[in-house]
Amino acid sequence: MRALPSGRLDKRVIASWRVGRAIWTGILSLVLIASAALAWALLPELVNAGWVLAAVALSLLVVGVFVVAVPQIRYMTWRYEVTDDEIDIFKGVLVHTRVIIPLVRVQHVNTSQGPILRAFGLATVSVSTAAGEQEIPGLSVEDADKLRDRVAVLARLAQEDV
Repeated sequence: MRALPSGRLDKRVIASWRVGRAIWTGILSLVLIASAALAWALLPELVNAGWVLAAVALSLLVVGVFVVAVPQIRYMTWRYEVTDDEIDIFKGVLVHTRVIIPLVRVQHVNTSQGPILRAFGLATVSVSTAAGEQEIPGLSVEDADKLRDRVAVLARLAQEDV
């Protein structure tokens, strides 16, 4: 079996993943708690304050797992490496995925930033082939630009050799 790729994501990606997850889990938690409170207000004979407390407890559990723990574990499992012949990506918390992209198959490569990544000075490199697109998220903008340019040059050289 092959060794894991050596490239790591920028550590700031953990915080950016946490912010993104906090936004979504916060919205879902508010909906859950508001629904329980509304049910208590409209149907006090069927729903008591325990339901609202249960919704709050469930929300805190979800936030603890998905906002605090999962981004750290996800960061620890993410690896990538670019060689002269291929791009090797290893990722996954519960299901580990290994993707090997021959550079001769690369059609184009780009970088992108959403508002959260931009706030942390990070970017994502996307590599497109006929089979689909793979992303390497959470690289510093400088590293993402260098990686994008390197993959573009190596892909061009690989296609010239064919």
